[in-house]
Amino acid sequence: MQVKMKLFRIATQILLLSGVIMMSSCETKTGTPNFLLIITDDQSWEHLGCYGDLAVKTPFMDKLAEEGVRFENAYAACPSCSPSRATILTGQDAYRLQEGGVLTGFIRSEYELFPSILKKNGYVLGYTGKGYWPFTKDAPDGVNEPIGVRYDRHRHEEVPEGISRRNYAANFEEFIKENKDNSPFFFWLGLGEPHRPYETGRGVNIGIDTSLIRIPAFFPDVPVAKVDMADYLAEVQWADDVVGEMLEVLDSRDLKKNTVIIFTSDNGMPFPRSKATLYNHGVRMPLIIAWDKKIKSMRVVKDPVNLIDLAPTILELSNLKIPEQMTGQSMRTLLLSDSSGFSSEKRDFVVTSFEKHTHCRPNELGFPRRAIHTEQWTYIVNYEPDRYPMGNFEIRIPNWDILGETDPGPLKEFYIKNKTHPDYHRYYDLAFGKVEREELYNHEEDPDMIHNLADNPDYLELKNRLSKMLEDYLLQTKDPRARGNSPWDEYRLDK
Repeated sequence: MQVKMKLFRIATQILLLSGVIMMSSCETKTGTPNFLLIITDDQSWEHLGCYGDLAVKTPFMDKLAEEGVRFENAYAACPSCSPSRATILTGQDAYRLQEGGVLTGFIRSEYELFPSILKKNGYVLGYTGKGYWPFTKDAPDGVNEPIGVRYDRHRHEEVPEGISRRNYAANFEEFIKENKDNSPFFFWLGLGEPHRPYETGRGVNIGIDTSLIRIPAFFPDVPVAKVDMADYLAEVQWADDVVGEMLEVLDSRDLKKNTVIIFTSDNGMPFPRSKATLYNHGVRMPLIIAWDKKIKSMRVVKDPVNLIDLAPTILELSNLKIPEQMTGQSMRTLLLSDSSGFSSEKRDFVVTSFEKHTHCRPNELGFPRRAIHTEQWTYIVNYEPDRYPMGNFEIRIPNWDILGETDPGPLKEFYIKNKTHPDYHRYYDLAFGKVEREELYNHEEDPDMIHNLADNPDYLELKNRLSKMLEDYLLQTKDPRARGNSPWDEYRLDK
């Protein structure tokens, strides 16, 4: 990948020198900013160099963080890819989106999408890679591919196993070339990495030092855990190279000065007790936003923010009205502030939610849960604790796996094979066993969230306060679950 990236840059420089590429003005014809939204697939917050990971090499993402703002406490609204992307597009909590709140759903036309608003106000839209598409393609009131025109023509001839062949940067370059009248643009880069499957052993083979990998407390410290994590980090590094290529396209056309660059992911890493959960490794996301000198560099913001805040932020930065139906809050003031740490308008909490990811329980039922996250604490309520959070062991999804809320992989296979092993059964229970109705974690002291304090009388007052805050927010934002309703049970593959 590094060789291809160098060739790409050399080719770009040659074209620039020969005058083949016409330089665009950094200012759009309307004076409003461009937007480049980069979303990786299944990446937890801590796996970038700028977030403290010593094993992974991410120079381009790290440089982007130096040039802008890095958010320490950013959360996806839902730890499942399609619902998370739906919440980003609508600026709303997942439980407000009806079928759009589950993996196999779609976005109804009644919900306003920020790209559509941008388009109505003169923006040109495009995307490459993974966007958002409803599984129900023929839904009469669904929205198909609501992000913009798809650019997918350019492909790499050879890539490692598990890596997308899409040449993301070349597709972006084509989009830029077609914007001949210099209209403001919004472009969505949906990377396919680091989603599984991986090429087993690739991480070690490309030089990732497994001794530097931090093994979460809910993983056994065994070789397969480090090798599987190294393969995951190898795909993060591939994604970082792509980010470098995308930034090269902006630089080559002098567009970076007026482009708001947003980097994040849709949900957490595809490992046990991570993706499809409301624990840190399921919903806590990397989030970096840069905009040349308009955003002060080298800042780290600790205010809790939600990815549903991106939609109103983008609209406000474009001087456009924010729809009342959006529950996200604009981060414009946060972004344009000079301060690090907590802002003067300190945000106290964010809320995340989950209903179901795959169909891995009897009658395709889900595992409904809601959580509130503050700077220090996470409180989770599990509405159906008698169900298995990651699916039933006896139900195998066709072309997938048992315990279907967790992606198949070598470490998951180790858990299953050692579910009764005296040294390892506790890890299986943490990942796949039933949970209590309430969970409370001090994620400053316990970032891997394995010590549930909900039944500790010393924390009763805190738990009750967080529970009330969560309930008030859910009622205010009209969560059907908070009123005892469960429409998600009707969203089934056979209906």
